[in-house]
Amino acid sequence: MNELKYNTTLKASGKEYEKIVFWNRFLRNPIELILSWIPAVISIVLMSMGYISYFTGALYAGCWLYPIYIFAFQFKNSVSYHLKHRDPSEEAPCIISLTNECIIADIPSFEIVETYQWSDFTVIYKKLGYYMFFGSKKMIVMLRIADMSEEQQQTIPEYIKSHVDMNKCKVLF
Repeated sequence: MNELKYNTTLKASGKEYEKIVFWNRFLRNPIELILSWIPAVISIVLMSMGYISYFTGALYAGCWLYPIYIFAFQFKNSVSYHLKHRDPSEEAPCIISLTNECIIADIPSFEIVETYQWSDFTVIYKKLGYYMFFGSKKMIVMLRIADMSEEQQQTIPEYIKSHVDMNKCKVLF
């Protein structure tokens, strides 16, 4: 099979995008998640050991509110800001072509053609309804599974595995 094509959009939007960003930011690499909750856990331990006063009580409350701030406000606001200010071509209809040499994203309404070389990928995940292709620590391209035909959904996993360098790229699906 030389080439697979299907119609989709280049990037997710709305709740789908929010889930992907949450997974990428907090679950794929949980350091930020752990670091945001450590002060809250330490404050609970200290409080249960009897280390409490007006000053430490205020400090503990700050430690508990910090993770809530990170998730409820900072994360949601950054996702909303990005969705409002992103390039319109990212939500435009495009044609994804998987070829022997690369993945091509053709966005006719903006006259944009992006190519992503198979050799650029270091990790590929199948999560949240997408194949997510990463080059070192940065997401390079996403392929939406729901837009693929049933036949493509069956053949694309093997197609991907046969075209990436399995010594360089970790395929997690």
